[in-house]
Amino acid sequence: MPGTHPAQAERNTHPTRAERNTHPTRADRNKDVVRRFYEAVLREPGGPDFATIRELTDEQEVELNWGHPDSGVHRGAAIGPARHRMHLLTGMDPSALVVEELLAEGPTRVVVVATNSGTDVHGVPWTMTVLELVDVVDGRITRKRSFYQDTALLRDIALEREAALGREAALADGSGPAAPAPPAP
Repeated sequence: MPGTHPAQAERNTHPTRAERNTHPTRADRNKDVVRRFYEAVLREPGGPDFATIRELTDEQEVELNWGHPDSGVHRGAAIGPARHRMHLLTGMDPSALVVEELLAEGPTRVVVVATNSGTDVHGVPWTMTVLELVDVVDGRITRKRSFYQDTALLRDIALEREAALGREAALADGSGPAAPAPPAP
């Protein structure tokens, strides 16, 4: 470069900050996997994009911390039913999830800050923050740990709904208390 000191010319051949940003970091790639996963889960219209979800996940372990006796670590084939049971009992609406922020620094971990909502057994709406620790390895989600803002509320909603579903099932199969006799004319 004419008119430039040789040391300056050498510095000018290194990529600028903008040029470096065209090559995403591993943390950026991991956040992209998690972002694409939630976009597939929340796809509208038509509901979840299960093909993309399968492409992006290889979940070996999920930890659901929601205060209910079924809380805890679930592995392999038990993951789907455990997640479904939590959504059913808490009245959580997975399609109403709002991802507010994705944070990533290390080689595998992405932190998801989101808002979940649903309704209790009486139809009263609830909303709370959830933090998820998501591990991404080789471009696939391998582990998720969810931490809900108010596990006592979720536990109470779930136990009340569980009792109501038990009563409904008992009535449906005839093992529950008989319906009261109609009033006399």
